[in-house]
Amino acid sequence: MHLIPESIDTPEILIDRDVLVRNIDRMAATVRTKGLDLRPHAKTHKVPEIAALQRSAGAVGLTVATVGEAEVFAEHGADDVFIAYPLWVGPQKAERLRRLLHADIRLAVGVDSQRQRR
Repeated sequence: MHLIPESIDTPEILIDRDVLVRNIDRMAATVRTKGLDLRPHAKTHKVPEIAALQRSAGAVGLTVATVGEAEVFAEHGADDVFIAYPLWVGPQKAERLRRLLHADIRLAVGVDSQRQRR
């Protein structure tokens, strides 16, 4: 068991980089052997540096939950983003989505019905 050093004030993110990289590499290898593409969901970490490690290990893109998450990862180099949760798109969110599309990324958005596509 690792003890948190007294100099760390919680909440704080502490990552064992070796374990992180090993897990990313193992997942990428597993998916590759099955002939599938990996698009990890970034909601579990929300860290652009971790997303970059996932992409450099072979992930074809990222899955996110919100427009805000898509914006952050696009700003940090993600060029293929899937927003997995249906969005309620008003004028402000529509403009943010338009800006993402003009950021030269591949953007996909999940919908829960054909009617939402319109």
